[in-house]
Amino acid sequence: MLVTTAVVAVSKGLGYRGSLQVVNQVAPADERAAVVSSYFVCCFTGNALPVIGVSVLASFTSMSVASIAFSCTIASFAIVALIFGLAYRR
Repeated sequence: MLVTTAVVAVSKGLGYRGSLQVVNQVAPADERAAVVSSYFVCCFTGNALPVIGVSVLASFTSMSVASIAFSCTIASFAIVALIFGLAYRR
């Protein structure tokens, strides 16, 4: 479990680093600070909202129901992303 946690942490860190590098490359120089701060707001919100949502849902139902609802939501987001990716590929 410790090794898996370390691997996930490294991959997440490299993912943030790479995506931030792309954001810095595509952002206009005069708006880079605003774009990067918006990037961080989106990243931190994307990390926090699922945790808060599962906690709130688990307080009204059970942890199993909250986990299944979260899994279904993530799966539907992945399917929508796949559809858009296939529709708009080059």
